Amino acid sequence: MKVRIFSSPDSRILETQVNAWLEANNWLKIVKITQSTGTATVLSIWYEEPNVPLLG
Repeated sequence: MKVRIFSSPDSRILETQVNAWLEANNWLKIVKITQSTGTATVLSIWYEEPNVPLLG
């Protein structure tokens, strides 16, 4: 399992960044999403990559 962490004091910027990443990586299996808020909002997305053979 891997994790991608996003952080921003502006929730609109954070939303834009997360949506762009999710759209570019729609083949990933999202396992868990956590959020913490302080001076900035931190969003952690835990994911797994599909187990497919490489073509080459």
